[in-house]
Amino acid sequence: MVKKVFVSAAIALAAAACQTQENQPQPDVWSANYNVPFDVMVACLATTPPPAFQVYAPAYPEAGMARIVFIPAGMPQAQSAYVVLQMVGNNSMVSWKRFGNTTGGLDWLDGEARKRANACAGM
Repeated sequence: MVKKVFVSAAIALAAAACQTQENQPQPDVWSANYNVPFDVMVACLATTPPPAFQVYAPAYPEAGMARIVFIPAGMPQAQSAYVVLQMVGNNSMVSWKRFGNTTGGLDWLDGEARKRANACAGM
């Protein structure tokens, strides 16, 4: 009986640990501060990209924050998003997040996302 309780408890703890890891916020792949107003940066990042990519309308999870999904058109499993934060003055902070299995350094999608953000900032 004690063995069954112990095994049940171990399984429950393992399941809870897996759920906790899945719910952890994803780290930024890169982030940068731009001398561009929040609304301008969000509008630019949300504009129609080249045909190789898809972009979704911005979501505003809280005031001064926008989340814009940006993915390759042929790879919807490559979930990624810009997170734009309104900073003091006419400044915005853009963070790039990737979800799922992203190991190693920056890849081509991360580079394209950075080029797009830099272009929106006039760089």
